[in-house]
Amino acid sequence: MKRLAICIGCAIVVWPISGCQRQTGESKILLPPEVAGTWKAKGSPWKIVITPNGKIDSVIIPMGEVEVKPNQTTKAEMRHGEFSTYKTGPCDLEYTPQTRELFVSIEMKKIHIAFPGDAIDGNSIDRFTGPVSEDGKTWIADWVQLFDYGPRFPQDPNDAYSGPLMFEKLED
Repeated sequence: MKRLAICIGCAIVVWPISGCQRQTGESKILLPPEVAGTWKAKGSPWKIVITPNGKIDSVIIPMGEVEVKPNQTTKAEMRHGEFSTYKTGPCDLEYTPQTRELFVSIEMKKIHIAFPGDAIDGNSIDRFTGPVSEDGKTWIADWVQLFDYGPRFPQDPNDAYSGPLMFEKLED
């Protein structure tokens, strides 16, 4: 009995801090038509393409203004003939119909941007969260960006918030 009590006690302590594993396979989300589609940020290169089944299809990121896809590596030729490499990690999406809240997370595992005789190397995570308008034409998202582009481009850990960003739904 004492052994059972110890096992139950350990389970109670470990269970809340053990976390959940990332789900694999097909998304079970079915988005309303006004949420699925192409969202373009006003005054910024950001462009996010969302499928009806709740997945991120592609993203245009500001760093090089290149189109990337989740969990893939993209090579882009720069103006001077050098190649830059973008390795994307998971791109997550959550949607809460009751509040119309849309959350998108874009992970860039590795960014290598080549310049003549120089390069920028690093990684970043960008998160967008906010309500989609009732007419499905705008999404005002709070944008949080965490990055590590090396010592030449330090990020103050207290300054991760980038501010609001307004996305407009493009007609398909």
